[in-house]
Amino acid sequence: MIAEPAKTEEKHALLLHGLRRRRALARAALLFERVWPAVWPPLGVAGAFLCAALLGLPALLPSMLHLVALVATGLVLAGLLARGLRQVIRPSEAEADRRLERASGLRYRPLAVLRDRPALAGAEGLWAAHVARAVAQLGRLRVGLPRPGLAARDPRALRGLLAVALVACLVIAGEEAPLRLARSLRPAWVPPPAPPATQLQAWITPPTYTGLAPVFLKNEGGAVSVPAGSHLTVSVTGGSGAPSLVLAGVNRPFQALDGTSFQTDVALNAGGRLAVRRGGRELAAWALTVVADSPPMVSWPEPPGPARGGGGVPQTRLPWQVSHDYGVTSLNAELHLRDRPDAPALVVPIPLPGGSPKSAKGVRVQDLTAHPWAGLPVTGRLVARDAPGLAGTSAKARFVLPERRFQNLVARALMEIRKQLALNPDDRVTSIQEIDQISALPEVWDNDTGGFLNLRAIASLLHRGPDTEAVDEAQARLWDLAIHLEEGATARTAQALDQARQALREALDAGKRGEKVDPAELDRRMKAVQEALQNHLQALAEAARRNPDSQQFDPDAHPLDARDMQRLAEQMREAAQAGDMGAARDKLAELEQMLDELKNVRPEQGRMTERERQRAQQRQRGQQQMNALQDVVQRLGTLLDHAESRAPPLERGLRLP
Repeated sequence: MIAEPAKTEEKHALLLHGLRRRRALARAALLFERVWPAVWPPLGVAGAFLCAALLGLPALLPSMLHLVALVATGLVLAGLLARGLRQVIRPSEAEADRRLERASGLRYRPLAVLRDRPALAGAEGLWAAHVARAVAQLGRLRVGLPRPGLAARDPRALRGLLAVALVACLVIAGEEAPLRLARSLRPAWVPPPAPPATQLQAWITPPTYTGLAPVFLKNEGGAVSVPAGSHLTVSVTGGSGAPSLVLAGVNRPFQALDGTSFQTDVALNAGGRLAVRRGGRELAAWALTVVADSPPMVSWPEPPGPARGGGGVPQTRLPWQVSHDYGVTSLNAELHLRDRPDAPALVVPIPLPGGSPKSAKGVRVQDLTAHPWAGLPVTGRLVARDAPGLAGTSAKARFVLPERRFQNLVARALMEIRKQLALNPDDRVTSIQEIDQISALPEVWDNDTGGFLNLRAIASLLHRGPDTEAVDEAQARLWDLAIHLEEGATARTAQALDQARQALREALDAGKRGEKVDPAELDRRMKAVQEALQNHLQALAEAARRNPDSQQFDPDAHPLDARDMQRLAEQMREAAQAGDMGAARDKLAELEQMLDELKNVRPEQGRMTERERQRAQQRQRGQQQMNALQDVVQRLGTLLDHAESRAPPLERGLRLP
């Protein structure tokens, strides 16, 4: 019985020893909960400074400003820490017991029993039992984790953002983190770096059309010559103060790119002394000469005039020669009527090889017989232009514009009227009278109603009065009517075929020179050649049927040649569609050779085959019979008219209708 109370007292002593240890932990937890909110503001400032230091920002500041930032940061840290720590109160033993009771869930404050005494005497036994029960609960004491309550004071969770920023800055700094932290705590008391040395760069860019490379100016100066329209660029880097550009005594400011960089751009149209100045001294100077653009040189290497060996159609030969330092972009031949110099010029474009040659020579052969000035003396000059538009002209040359020689007398007379209108368009009375005389020739217009109506329409146009467009249209109709009288429809179809061939040849030559040609446009020109060839062959066949004795080519008599020409035209078009321009040009050359032979063909009666001779004789006999029948009908009509005019009035009234 004595040993059992002793064990109970030993047990109570162990529990009281554990209570002292838990009270110490509870007081530490309470102290942490009070200290941590107090030191959090200075810790936040310190964390922000660490982020800036890891990024190397303080080291970028000037030395004095860096020192001020360090002092300000230290003062802020000390002030916040002192204010927070002043508010921290050391927890008492009673506060520690109360925390243990709350953390352990004990009711009726059993730890307070250990410090109390009974108020009444004689209740020691009951009080001892009460104390024993309180001591028995000491084995369940818990301290619990500290709860400083920062979440209530930091609702935006800035403490988490600061932690993430610190980790990110550590990753960015990497191995340089210790060095950057040391630099952030030690201002660099060194003198400011000297400004970089002044660097000057100047260059001149010539105009694009010259094809010249940029010219770089040396800083030690010198003389430089550039074409007009060049572009000067000057760049100054380093030093202090804004520079200026002086050209021919005119001061031009620079544009600031940043604190030490400046640039200016000037278009050069006149020369003079060029200098770059700064702070009262001259950085560089040059003697600049701007060479004005000169017009192209153009001349007649030979006298212009009729082309030799032009075949059936007279051609106008226009020899030319051009040169220019930077290339000629266009060349035209301007022809003026000698007896009417105020009349609008006839402009003949002359294509140049290579687009813009610096020197070239050639001959332009052009069919100008359809122009109203054909057969009249003209004055011609060549006009060449460069890329800026400056024009150079040649000496004037006088020659007679080649004209077509008509065999038909009426066609000749119409061409003379056309010339008269070209020389004196205001004097239309004479032209109208001559047209009236020609229209009164029955042997010309009896079987040509269309031609007669066209002639009267020309006279009607000239009756309008002083209308330039009416004269131009009348002259064009006179030409068409003369061609109609001379050759009929074959001349018009031949001219249309020549124009279609020329257009196609120009497109193929452009592709050969490497220029871009629209496939749709090329196919359209191919189709135009085919249609013009078919129309011309039909016109030749119709002319041969109307006049069997003529020397015209008859496609019906030579069906193989006609089919060959049409086959060549189709093969040419197929080659172009397949992209084989070389084959297309070859087929066009074969077709042109056959057409040239077609123009010069003059079949002789002795060389005809027997079948061709028989067909020609049949056509001739048929034409003779038709002429005889028309003569008989005409004679019968004349006799009836005479008989009716001689009959008595009574008999004429009694005749049946």
